[in-house]
Parts: sequence; C-alpha cells; structure tokens
Amino acid sequence: MPVPGLAPVVGNEIGEMSEDNRERLAVGAERPMIETDTARAFPGYTLIGPTSVREKIIINNEKEIVGRFEDRYFSGHAEILPNGDRILGSAAFHDGFRSGGRNGCVERYSAAGELIWRVLISDENYLSHHDIRLLESGNFLAIVWERVSTNEAIEQGRDPDLVAENGEFWYDGIIEVNPYTLEIVWEWSARHHLVQDFHPGKRNFGVVAEHPELIDINALRRDPDGTSPDWTHMNSIDYNAELDQIVVSSQTLSEIWIIDHSTTPWESMGHTGGRYGRGGDLLYRWGNPSNYDRGDDSDQALFGQHDAHWIAPGLPGAGNILIFNNGRSDKRSYTTVTEIETPLAADGSYILSDGDKYGPTAPAWEYNPDPPERFFAWFISGAQRLPNGNTLVNQGPAGRLREVTVDGDIVWEYEYEGVHDAPYMIFRANRYPVGHPGILKTLAEQQRQ
Repeated sequence: MPVPGLAPVVGNEIGEMSEDNRERLAVGAERPMIETDTARAFPGYTLIGPTSVREKIIINNEKEIVGRFEDRYFSGHAEILPNGDRILGSAAFHDGFRSGGRNGCVERYSAAGELIWRVLISDENYLSHHDIRLLESGNFLAIVWERVSTNEAIEQGRDPDLVAENGEFWYDGIIEVNPYTLEIVWEWSARHHLVQDFHPGKRNFGVVAEHPELIDINALRRDPDGTSPDWTHMNSIDYNAELDQIVVSSQTLSEIWIIDHSTTPWESMGHTGGRYGRGGDLLYRWGNPSNYDRGDDSDQALFGQHDAHWIAPGLPGAGNILIFNNGRSDKRSYTTVTEIETPLAADGSYILSDGDKYGPTAPAWEYNPDPPERFFAWFISGAQRLPNGNTLVNQGPAGRLREVTVDGDIVWEYEYEGVHDAPYMIFRANRYPVGHPGILKTLAEQQRQ
C-alpha cells in the first residue's frame, strides 16, 4: 500500500524535448542495428530498466528477454547483487521537490521478489535523489537534497540575483544509512564547504582561487530559464574501499568531486581530520576549473556529465575514473565517454601544484566516435567497463545501448522496444557475466515461479 504522506510517482518529469535535441537524439537511428560480433562482444546478461516504466528486463547477448520483473515504484538505479538480491533507488517522494531524478526511497528485494527492507528518505525538506551505492557493511550511501530558504543561501554569500524566485535553495549532501536500524551513521553536506568572493560582510568570504578545496557558492550563474534552487545537482555516487573515498558528479557545475569518507560526522563538517587531514573539504575535483578560478571555458572538459565511478579492481583501467560526458547543446552538442587517470599520490591524496588546476590535462581513453556514429544524450545515461576491455555505453534518452572496443568499434547494439525517440530515460544499464551467481539465481527463481 502507498506510504502515508508520500506521493508515489505516476510519471516522470523529463521536460519538453527541444527540436534540436530531438534531431540529435535521432542521429544514427535510421541505420540498421549493427550485427553482434560474437568474437569481440563480452558474453553476459544486461539489466535494463527505463525510469518511465516499472518493468525491468534482463536480456542475453542475442537480445532476447530472459527475465523480467515489475517494481512497486518507478526506479532509476537498479542492481542485482551476487546473492541474487536486488537493490533499487525508487521514486516514492514528497511532492514538494520538483526536479528530475527524485527518488525518496531505497529498497532491497530477494531474488524471489520478497521485500527485505525499504528505507524512506523523504519529507518536505529532505529527499534522496538520483543514485545510491551499497557498501560491503550492508549500509548504503545516498545523495540527498536539503531544502533551505534563499535567505540562508544569501547569508552564506550567495548573490541575491542568483536565487530562485520560489524562495528555495537546495544543498546537496551524502548520507550513509544502516537500513536495518534506520540510523544515519555518517553524513556530508556541501553547505559546510563553501567559499565566495561576492560579499565581504557575509560568511565564507575569501579568494576563490586560493581555495580549490571549497565550492564557490556563486559558481553557477543564471541560466536562460531562470535560476533553479537545485544548485549543484549531484547525479551519481561511487565508493572506493581501498582509499575510503567517495566520488560524486555535479551535473550543473560540470565537475566531479572526491570526498574523504574516513572522517567522523563532526570532522566531515570541518576542514581537518580524517585519513587525509582535510575533513570534509574536497580532496580532488576535475572537469571545469573555472569553478575555482583556475581556468576558463577553454579548460572545460566535462559537460553535464553522469555516472562518474572508479573502474573496479581486476578490470582494464582499474582505479581510473570512467565518466559519461553528456555534452550540452550550448557548448558541446555531442557526447563522449571519458576515462581519466587521477594524479594520485602514494598516500591516496591528490597532487596539485600551487596556483595550478587539477589534472589530468587529457583523458587516458575516450570514446568519441566520428559521424555517423557520433551521438548526443543531454541527460541521464552511463557507461560500464567490461572484463574484456570493452565499454558498455548507455545512451539513456534514446533507450539505446552499444558495446564498443577500446578502438571504438561497435560490437553489440540494442534499442529498447525499437523506438528511438521516446525518450525512455534509461538511467543506468548493467552487464553481468554469464556465470554471475545473482543473475543465475534470479533467472532460476523466475522460472520456478
């Protein structure tokens, strides 16, 4: 039954698709689908779940649907664990937040479809959104919005001309939750790590270029559609257990940030403490150095990106960060997948020369196909490095997937329901090896039922 006080989503706000974006979405869609190169494609099963429908499907490399299940709520993030459990970031949110990527609910189901736990993170001033990350402890990390008044933001140094007309301002944060005790065991918020050079009489005043570890509260200027309270719009989260670090993606600032997870909750609010001695300040950032006044438009490398994550141990490129680099119609109207090798020191900190911007200056690898294979996905989407070195690319708005080699050859391709102008909004797609125990258990349970 519906949760009291919450409004389960009955649709998805994707906004009206501009004609320019519709044309870019259709690029390459008229050609026949590329035949699978069985010798070079990575064999496995792919989990697909558009946020516009409740149903998730599992397909094999022959593109046959071999499993399907329907969730209670619409969901974005969906993952099948090695034991067959399924974890979801689901949309069961308080209606006060009006922005894309709303979740408000994290759920875990068994392979048989039985609910193990459901955690609601949703009220009129607090909402989980976009992405989650399950930890080995059984806890999970979630991105959250915290709603405050514009007066709070102005006291923090926000330019009054850069606040939303509705009187709201949203801080992005991260919480770690024990889903069995419903306890928040760790948290971080952008509100404690700000700098501004707009108003000397307000908090956080300083020279932005001297504080790359802090976030300029005025970095995002007014956009053509007005100023949104959704200021940084974090849209992905990942965790590195070896480094005890978290990487998040700020879509609106076109930048990724790395944060120390080893701090206590108190240390995460400050500028000292933790394994790296910097509290909750940014350990590393990349993609748009103009945000900290150490670059200009020519230095921008990310454009509204999604799905920033460390490539897992044992995979080609392990330890590098893989990013779906969406593109923006006003600056770069095409999409790439970008892999970077961070300037990591032996102690897990990041190398930065005085007055310089964070490296690298060029990607370690990039999927940037020439026309006619060039494509555009102005929102959502993702990429996954596969064990054979290929990369699974999810062009989310179009509902299209492609597996590409390191040289950029397409060796497998799939279009959800054969319709390329939905948009279907596939937030994330995951390929699992043929022998993945969780997939096998899930498929066995479905056959049994």
